[in-house]
Amino acid sequence: MEIIKKDEITEEYYDTISELLYQHNLKNTKEIDSINKPLEIIIHDQGKVVGGLYGRSIWGTLEIQKLAIAEDYKNNGLGKQLVHAAIEEARVRKCSYIALNTFSFQAPEFYEKVGFEKIGTEHDFPKGFEKYYYRKTL
Repeated sequence: MEIIKKDEITEEYYDTISELLYQHNLKNTKEIDSINKPLEIIIHDQGKVVGGLYGRSIWGTLEIQKLAIAEDYKNNGLGKQLVHAAIEEARVRKCSYIALNTFSFQAPEFYEKVGFEKIGTEHDFPKGFEKYYYRKTL
């Protein structure tokens, strides 16, 4: 056997490991009735991308993995629109929850304002900050 370490991702190996994990998860969760697929919601202004949200639904939860708004467009309600669009899609996909994580220097107050509950904190990650875990029941 050999262990190989790299500073970059080899697509073929990544796909193989992803498939191994997928098969393991499927074997252990096949009784869960849910829609598992990615989600992309993009906001355009005159052909320019000014914000968006990426996530996935899995096992009855919609995970928000990325949400960002261009600096010039912040504080105009676009983040709220993205979250509400994600909530609508989560309901279509029959999800019971929406989950996400964010850092203390990002926008934890925003998520609380739109109804998410903090369910966990990881201290000193990154060093000097916190990582927060949020969940919203639908």
